[in-house]
Amino acid sequence: MRRNRATRIVIHPIGLVVLLLFSFVPGVSAFKEPDSLSVKIRAMAIKAQSIDQVLYLLVSEYGIPVGIELGDEKLTPRREINLTLPEMNLKDFLDSVIAKDPRYTWKLEEGVIHVWPVSGRDTLLATLLDTNVSPLAINDGASRYQVYNDVMNLPEIKTKLTAAGVEPMVFLSSGSMTKLGKAALFNEESLTLRALLDKIVLETEMDQWVISRWGKNSEYISLKP
Repeated sequence: MRRNRATRIVIHPIGLVVLLLFSFVPGVSAFKEPDSLSVKIRAMAIKAQSIDQVLYLLVSEYGIPVGIELGDEKLTPRREINLTLPEMNLKDFLDSVIAKDPRYTWKLEEGVIHVWPVSGRDTLLATLLDTNVSPLAINDGASRYQVYNDVMNLPEIKTKLTAAGVEPMVFLSSGSMTKLGKAALFNEESLTLRALLDKIVLETEMDQWVISRWGKNSEYISLKP
């Protein structure tokens, strides 16, 4: 596993993990079925939640793999979503959520629900996600933090972050050091960062990735739940 002593680490008093934290929920294999968008989502009331918080319900309760690229908060501050929804299928659920925050759109791609901004998109985030990256090996027993550290220190990503004057950021908690318990090798030569993150959520015990800018001057890149 690659290591980088320069990666910024912050201990948060409430233990929030802000860079590459994934939930451990069974059921991903079922979501790969052809009728996955017909999965029934329970009736619920959503109050004052941002779009990534709402979509986390799909991860925590249904094990549905999700990848989210958040917009530039300086241009488009996060909106609070309030919804009362009956039981419905996944497609209608996603459409209902997006209708409340139409800055975003969604698409099911290769088994992962992708959500990204159609306005206020951060150029650096979009560039990073489309960057082809080197192969990545996840060692047996690696922690979620170690996976984050390796992904953000892939040479192609590290070079772009350095050129942009941006750093990765992580808040450590006990959960971030949870061991995955399974080795994995992603050695395709043409994987983009987005495709790599998708493969990680589909082929390990992780279910989600969320990428965003962080900091007063957007000086950090964060991958988070």
